[in-house]
Amino acid sequence: MNAKLKKQNGVVLTPEWVVDFMVEEALGGKKITGDEKILDAGCGEGIFAVIAARKFSKLSGKPIKKVVEENIYFTDISKESIEKTKQNLQKLSKNKITEFHDITDDFCFHNFDEKFDFIIGNPPYVRIQNLNERKEQLQRNYAAAVSGSIDLYFCFFEKALKLLNEKGRISFITPNSHFYSQAGKNLRDLILPHLAKIINFDHWQVFKDATAYTAISFLQKEKTTEFLYAENFKKDFQDIKFKKISAMHMRGDRWEFFDQKYLDKIIKLNKKYSTLQEVAEIHYGIATLKDDVYIFSPHRIDSKYLYFDAFKIEKSLCVPIVKASTYKGENQNLFLIFPYRNEKIIPKNIFQKDYPEAYKYFLSQRDILEMRDKGGGKNYDEFYAFGRNQGLKTSFGKKIITSTMNLKPRFYIIKDEKASFYAGYCIKPKNSTNLEDLCEALNSDLMKEHIASVSKSYRGGYKSYAKSFLKDFVHPQFCKAQPVLF
Repeated sequence: MNAKLKKQNGVVLTPEWVVDFMVEEALGGKKITGDEKILDAGCGEGIFAVIAARKFSKLSGKPIKKVVEENIYFTDISKESIEKTKQNLQKLSKNKITEFHDITDDFCFHNFDEKFDFIIGNPPYVRIQNLNERKEQLQRNYAAAVSGSIDLYFCFFEKALKLLNEKGRISFITPNSHFYSQAGKNLRDLILPHLAKIINFDHWQVFKDATAYTAISFLQKEKTTEFLYAENFKKDFQDIKFKKISAMHMRGDRWEFFDQKYLDKIIKLNKKYSTLQEVAEIHYGIATLKDDVYIFSPHRIDSKYLYFDAFKIEKSLCVPIVKASTYKGENQNLFLIFPYRNEKIIPKNIFQKDYPEAYKYFLSQRDILEMRDKGGGKNYDEFYAFGRNQGLKTSFGKKIITSTMNLKPRFYIIKDEKASFYAGYCIKPKNSTNLEDLCEALNSDLMKEHIASVSKSYRGGYKSYAKSFLKDFVHPQFCKAQPVLF
């Protein structure tokens, strides 16, 4: 299959060491009679089918030829993949295999005549918006695909559960985005009662030629009330430490994998102390949609102007700004051209009159600015307006800032009330909460533990410090407000 077709069909080849573990875990600990049916769903080149055939032959005592002819089923939408899988299965046996249970069809819409004891594989990763005519059909037929930016692998989970025998098991490696995403809620609800085990690779990259944040999920037909969870950041499965997770404590809006010990700790903290969103406001920074036009580092400043390149900008139109993603407590010498008064864009006639140099500069950048929002910049109230209105008021004042992604807690106090910020979040204490004390709490090991437990991960070990993850942070310094007595 050529590279373009592989990408279109969401094909990512699974390393053998991962497949070997997945098959071993799926088949292990279960009495094998020799009659079981194993399905490789979305077989690709057949690595799951091949390893399953080998292991099943060993466990059942059946010759490999008979296992392939009687126990192994495989399906793929690509004829080329089906043929490649047949070739790879034939290599297992010196004798000619006379019958294959191959299905060249869309797994999600094929009418299977059988139920299966084991369904294994690496389902295709394809965003639903890229599925063209299949999109509406999937949304009509699959609860997991009803709304949001879902992925094709959601439907593979749902279909596989329907195809399982009563004691059947599923072993899939997929992206882990459905643990957290809004679009994944229906899938979470669907698979939670069937979860047996999850191994989350988190930010660690399993696949050689694709950036994918993945996890292995083991499901069973029988209902469960708890499952095992572990994270793995290495090229083997030695010394994995699992923790037992209670399904009843899993939140519907986002999965957080707390064991009972940590959960008890959080419950105690929540009873006694407030969350961050109760003691502080959390805001995103200025969003111009073309920062290099609005934000600059002047090479000279006088009483009236800030100078950069061949331009000069009226000093009274500029405000200091901090780039949260790179800030380390030192002056960055950055300024923002801020064409607003009282959170309203300065009208063109006033702007031209009061700030002729800035207006001349913006005219030189007009074509670039109007290309924002895929050309929608032409429809802004004024072409020099920011791309978004967020932060026009909330980005100013004393605050604590942080980047949207960090390796560890990295919060800094900005005391200059006239300074704005961008590329991150700010936290502003409510009521009488002390700024220094709040910053200390945010930089604590408790925050690091909180983010490690609830947040999304990115390549290199970076964790998301988005508002959705910060808001529920609890710390002993966040005293609960006392009720007013009348």
